[in-house]
Order: sequence, then C-alpha cells, then structure tokens
Amino acid sequence: MQTTLLTVTIAVGFGLFFVGEGLVLGKILQPAVFFVGYVTIVTPPWPALTLVTAASAVGATVGQWMLYRTITPTRPAPGNARLSIGVLSRIPGLIRRWLGHRWVALVERQVDRFGRIGIAVCTALPAVRTVVPIVAGLGVQPERGYVIASGVGNACYMVLLLGAAYGVLGLGRLFVGL
Repeated sequence: MQTTLLTVTIAVGFGLFFVGEGLVLGKILQPAVFFVGYVTIVTPPWPALTLVTAASAVGATVGQWMLYRTITPTRPAPGNARLSIGVLSRIPGLIRRWLGHRWVALVERQVDRFGRIGIAVCTALPAVRTVVPIVAGLGVQPERGYVIASGVGNACYMVLLLGAAYGVLGLGRLFVGL
C-alpha cells in the first residue's frame, strides 16, 4: 500500500513538474534531468515507470496547451492570463532573439508545412519543443489537432528520455559495476 501511494505521489509530482515545463519558457529547472535521474537511480518497476512516464507526458501536454491557449489570439486564455494585441505582436521578435532565428524558423517551417505531424515531431525534439506552443498558437492551428499532436510528441519525448535513462544506467553498469 505504501509503495503504491509513493508511486502515485511521484507520478503526480512529475506530472505537475512537467506542466511547469510545458507552460514556462526559459526553464530554470529541467524536469527531463530529474526524470532521467529518477529512472537511473531508483530503477522503478514497470508499472510505476509506466505511471510516472504517462503522468509526465500528460503534464507536459497540459502545460503546453495552457501556453498555446494563452498565446492564441482568437481563443480565450485559461484563467485570467490574457495577452494584449501589443504583447502578441512583439512575441515572435522576442522568441527569435531569445532562441535564435534558426530554431524558430525551423519550427515555423515544420508547423506550416506538415501541420499536426510537424507539431508532434517538433514537440518530441528537446531543443525546439519550447517554441512549438507559441508558433502553433500564433499560427492559429486548430486546438484539438494541436493537443493531440502535442500529446503524441510528448509521448515520443518521454520514450527518448527513457532511452537516455537506460543508456546512462547501462554505462553505469558497464564502467562502475552498478
């Protein structure tokens, strides 16, 4: 019973942590590092790992959806987070300066050219995933398609993180004898 409660608590914690990751740009703490560390150090059993991974993917999707809704000029934002037209018109320039023209242009091309598939692929890529909700929101992508594509991309991202965690674990066993 205590193990199950602890697993659910950890899953909820990681889910909320990834909501923050999906919602806030310029993250101070990287939930992905903590996720990889958790899997590497704790090596949870498969049911617990599945629950934590699913909660993390759902949390990241919810956070990105909230950012998407905040940025989309034609939809009401969740809660009281509304951006004025003046702020919305400055966002593309701010993002370009912050991330660089190459990354933003890459995401814009993929989203414009491939739609939902481009959103899913860019969401799965660690370097550009933070810009996807903004580009999709300003490009007025349909909300339902965005959420589904974001969920698929986040699930793929979690699989990449699991691969990284088991790679670190394998290297630890090889060199340290864990």
